[in-house]
Amino acid sequence: MSSKQKPQEGAQSEIDEPLSYPVDTSRLPAKGLQVVLNPDEQTRAQIAEQLQLVSLNQFASELKIKSWHKDGVRVTGSIRAQLEQACVVTLEPVSETIDAEIDAVFVPEMSKLAKPNISAETQELIIEAEGDDAPEVFEPPILDVGKVALEFFALELDPYPRSAQADHAATALVDENDKAEDKENPFAALSQIRDKL
Repeated sequence: MSSKQKPQEGAQSEIDEPLSYPVDTSRLPAKGLQVVLNPDEQTRAQIAEQLQLVSLNQFASELKIKSWHKDGVRVTGSIRAQLEQACVVTLEPVSETIDAEIDAVFVPEMSKLAKPNISAETQELIIEAEGDDAPEVFEPPILDVGKVALEFFALELDPYPRSAQADHAATALVDENDKAEDKENPFAALSQIRDKL
């Protein structure tokens, strides 16, 4: 199956999720399910408001949902977006382009695969720095892949967007502070005389 799928009937989405797209994981085809998320202008405005963006001009996500092991689900795909955030210094709009990959595994809460890897000898949690991320938990059979895409998108956002003017303003502020310190420091004149000697 490919192309755009309609959300499963009877699936309730959370009101605060503007990009909700519930998928019934108990009915996944053997080759997986392709989902294309391309929200309209109103939905993009809701996402921008939720994530405190100035604007979200474009957003597209292509996902493939496949069964994973016995009762898990694997979501892979991509997110592409163009947006503007407010500069943390000047509050001017800062343009940003996101091109990110999604690769996540979800398992039911009671699954053996949801349990952390704990050493039998030391009873310590084992985390491999280069290993795959641990599976996330979901309540089967419904997995909201719109919410998954939105979470990955939020993680890709620059947490401290800065405009070109911000760097200029910061440099000017540092120079101003340095001058003020030189005027206030009684030893500044002495150090200048010492440098001349």
